[in-house]
Amino acid sequence: MAGFPWTCAQCGADNDAAARRCGTCASLAPGRARARALWVLLTLMVVAGLAVGGVLLFAGRPRPVPAASEPFPQYTTPALPTTKTVVTTADAAVPPATTTTAEKPCPGDAAHYLPGGQGTALLVGQTAKSLITICRTPDGRIFYDGQARGQAASGDTHIVLPAEADGDGFVAVNGDYRYRVGGGRLVVSAGSDVLSDEELTTVG
Repeated sequence: MAGFPWTCAQCGADNDAAARRCGTCASLAPGRARARALWVLLTLMVVAGLAVGGVLLFAGRPRPVPAASEPFPQYTTPALPTTKTVVTTADAAVPPATTTTAEKPCPGDAAHYLPGGQGTALLVGQTAKSLITICRTPDGRIFYDGQARGQAASGDTHIVLPAEADGDGFVAVNGDYRYRVGGGRLVVSAGSDVLSDEELTTVG
C-alpha cells in the first residue's frame, strides 16, 4: 500500500499508505486495523476453546471407583434371641397328689330302671323305711330311686323320678310331692307340709 493513499473508514480523510494512522482521527491504517482485529478474534477463540475444552475434560473424566479388595459380604438376618419365661417359687412345697375316688356303678336294682340300664352312683343310702339311690346316666341326667326296705319292687313300693342337684343334696319332684336328699336326711313334703323327715345313712 506504500505510495497509495487510503481513505479512513472512520473520518473519510485521505492518508498516505506509509502512515500507520489517520492524521485526522488517529485511526489505524486498514491493514493494521484488520491485523489487530484478527489478533483479538484469534485470542478470544483460543480462550473460548480452552474454556470449552476444560469443561469437556472435567465432565468426561470418569469418577473414581473405590477399590474393593474383597467382595461385599452377603447380608443375613440376625437370629432373634428367644425369650424363656421361668417361674420360680420360694420354698414352695409340692402339694400332695390328689386321690380321686373311682366312680361306682349304680346298683343293679336301681340301674334296671334307668334309661339305658346303667349309670354312676352319686349317693346310696337308707332310712328306717327306704333304700335311696341317686344315679347319673352317661348323658348327664340325674335320677332319684326310692324303694321300700324288705319289699319287692312294685308300683306301690318303688319310684324313679328325675332329680337335680340342690345345694349339698338332690331334689326330685312327683306332682305335689317333693323328695329332698341331703345333709344326712330324707325329707318328703307336699307343699309347705312335711310328710316325713328321716335320718339317711349312706351305704358303701
